[in-house]
Amino acid sequence: MKIGHHTHPRKNIINDIRWIGENGFDFVDLFLEPESDAAHIDTAKISDALGRFGLSAVGHTAWYLPIGSEMRELRENAVDILKRYVLICAELKCTLMTVHANWPSGLFKAEEGVNFQTESFQTLCPFAADNGVTIIYESIATPKDNKENIRKILDLNPLLDFHADIGHLNLSGRNPIEYLTAFKDRLRHVHLHDNDGLRDLHLPMGTGIIDWDALIKELKSFYDSTITLEIFSNDKDYVLLSKRKLREKWDNSGSVRSSQ
Repeated sequence: MKIGHHTHPRKNIINDIRWIGENGFDFVDLFLEPESDAAHIDTAKISDALGRFGLSAVGHTAWYLPIGSEMRELRENAVDILKRYVLICAELKCTLMTVHANWPSGLFKAEEGVNFQTESFQTLCPFAADNGVTIIYESIATPKDNKENIRKILDLNPLLDFHADIGHLNLSGRNPIEYLTAFKDRLRHVHLHDNDGLRDLHLPMGTGIIDWDALIKELKSFYDSTITLEIFSNDKDYVLLSKRKLREKWDNSGSVRSSQ
């Protein structure tokens, strides 16, 4: 298991990478969002910073890109933006890039949202694969982000894999352990943070309602790859505390049956 932390899309990315490296993380989750315009991302400096600390990286794109919009033109524009980020990920040797679920307005059925997103992924995923990048699907916290719809999207898009955001999967009445086990066949990356079951708070481990002992025991039984501490706090001591707690709980939860 590798533990990572993310950069901030509105702060100096090199400073963030330096902090992540100096504090003993295994990788960086690069939040490459339109706020940090792709045209202004200095891949040479990022690559140098990653190399200086021996860090690998995964890519992460903005949750608000309208890949499932009811308007075809917006979907196509979103895919064009994502293609630019695929090329950045390829240059930085990031083999995974997160794209978030996106659903049309309430005037449209969930099935239409599945089809709209699939239309986007069937253009984006082959492009990414040709550039050595796998697109991973992060569900958000709407009632449409249920097991049935996630399974439909994954089944319709064989080049797409699953990104389990534990905090998101603890919202809208969902049980994150159920989603981890349901999609373990496609699971490629995990975001870890806590909440109260009602709000997407991005809290440190142990400050919400998630049963981390049970979750980590189940996750470790079939997964041994990257986990990002997606904890939003100006006081980074909370991130480091969660890093220590995750490592301790992981090491004390038994052996892995199979790894990826």
